[in-house]
Amino acid sequence: MTCLLSIDTATRYATVAVAVEGNHFSRTWFSQHNHGVELLPQIYETLSEAGRTTSDITNIAVVIGPGSFSALRVGLATAQGMALAGDVQLLAIPTFELEIEPWTDRDVPICAAIDAGSTGLAWGLFTPGQNGYDLEKKGIGTPADLAEAIPANAVFCGESAQKLADYVLGTRILSADAPTRRADSLISLAMRKLESGESSDPSKVEITYARAPNISTPKPRLPDGSRAK
Repeated sequence: MTCLLSIDTATRYATVAVAVEGNHFSRTWFSQHNHGVELLPQIYETLSEAGRTTSDITNIAVVIGPGSFSALRVGLATAQGMALAGDVQLLAIPTFELEIEPWTDRDVPICAAIDAGSTGLAWGLFTPGQNGYDLEKKGIGTPADLAEAIPANAVFCGESAQKLADYVLGTRILSADAPTRRADSLISLAMRKLESGESSDPSKVEITYARAPNISTPKPRLPDGSRAK
């Protein structure tokens, strides 16, 4: 019997979902930089509602980014710890794939956009192919930059799609206000990846950042001992 736990902490809007015996149980909440305190209680409460405990979990899915640096780390570390403790593998869910999931019945390019802080928006453009939607390109920029970079026939979705309202026709914006990443989409996407055999060793799953985090690989030292600029 499959008992799937799914975790999304990509942004301040977080979701925990449990799928068991065809039934879905979920919680979505706004976290004010408190994912580390709030996540485990939400997981335990959702499992309890489903009539299950951590020992019943057979599969774990976790959103790997892009998104908030600290929030993503909390989600992945929690998922990895539970997966290693339960000897189960992880299903890695990219944020942009989750954002476009409700809109993939359309046959047009879809661009998912989320907040990237002072840099503007992080975005990923998907185009329809023979086996669904494929990521064509991604980037970071202002709403104006994004509107200019995306094909005129593309539509927009995601937590920050409304920030494009001044730059594109309203009919091209699919998502309403946040939260936009839905629990049913998270479960559906995770189940497809499970069925296609995309599970990974928990220790090998890594976060995908829109840009390199501030705590990155140190720059090489110059002959005089100083860091390269």
